Amino acid sequence: MSLGDNCKATIRFAFEWQRNAEWNSPVYSNPNVTFWYVLDGARSLIVNGQAYELKAGDLAVIPPNAAFTTHWSRGQRMPFHYLSACVAVYVHGIEWSELYGLPKLCRSASESQAAELTKSWKKLVYSWERTKAASDKDNTRDSLSIRQVTEQLKMQAVCLSWLSHLMAWMEPHMVTTDPVIDERVRRVCAYIRGAYASPIRLSDMAGVVNTSEGHLRLLFRNSMNISPYRFLLRVRIEKAEELLLATEASLADIAGEVGFEDYSHFKATFRRLVGVSPSVYRKTNRMYE
Repeated sequence: MSLGDNCKATIRFAFEWQRNAEWNSPVYSNPNVTFWYVLDGARSLIVNGQAYELKAGDLAVIPPNAAFTTHWSRGQRMPFHYLSACVAVYVHGIEWSELYGLPKLCRSASESQAAELTKSWKKLVYSWERTKAASDKDNTRDSLSIRQVTEQLKMQAVCLSWLSHLMAWMEPHMVTTDPVIDERVRRVCAYIRGAYASPIRLSDMAGVVNTSEGHLRLLFRNSMNISPYRFLLRVRIEKAEELLLATEASLADIAGEVGFEDYSHFKATFRRLVGVSPSVYRKTNRMYE
C-alpha cells in the first residue's frame, strides 16, 4: 500500500486479543515494528531484556527484530486485553522507527484521543481479517479478483486512518519529528528499496545521484552511520525475514529472490545481521502477536 511516492506502508497483521490472567507470550521477533495497545489488565513486556510494565491505556512499540516476551506475576488476576498490529513503514526508503526514533512506551493524556485510536484500531482488525479471508479464498498466484481489489482498497483507507491516529499519539514522544537526511541519501535509499532484488553495485547507487562512490559513502556515514552496501544488505535480509515467515519457499529460493547470487553468502550475512541462521529464524518465529 503506497502513501504517496515517498512513503509506503504495509500491514503485516492486526489482532484483538483477550488472554486469560495466567497467559504469557513465548519469545517472538517480528521483522517490522509491532504495536500493542492495552485495553484492560496488566503485564510485564520484556523487549531485548528490558522490562516495561504495561497497564490499560499504554501503547507499547516493539522495534523490528527485537526479541520480546511477557512475564505474568501471581498478583495479576485480570485477563489481559490488548490490540496488536505489525506494520512496515518506509519514508524515502528509510525505516520509520529508525528515522523518527519511535518511543518504546507511551500513553495519551487525552481520553478522546484514546477513544479514537481504539475505534480506528478495531476497524483495522476487522478490515485486515476480511482482506486476509478474501485473499485466502481467491488464492491465485497470477490474478487478482475484484473481491480482493475491493477489500484491499477498503483496507488502504482504514490503514491510513489508523496510521494517522497512531502517529498523532506518538508524535510528542518521538526523538525527532523533523529528521534531517541528505536528499541524495534519501534518493539512494528509495532506489535500493525498489531494486534490492537486482544486482546492485556501488557505482549504480552513486550514479542515481551523480556523485562519486567515495562521496556517497561519506554521505551515508554522516546521515545514517552506515555504508550504502551495508544498507543494501540490511534491506535484503529484512525482505528475507518477511518471506521466511510469510511463505513456505525454500531458503535457496528466498536467497535468490532477495538478491543474493550465492547461497552461502546469504546464510552468512543472515546469521551476522540477525544472530541466527535462516532455518532457525523460521522455526522459532512467526508473525503472530
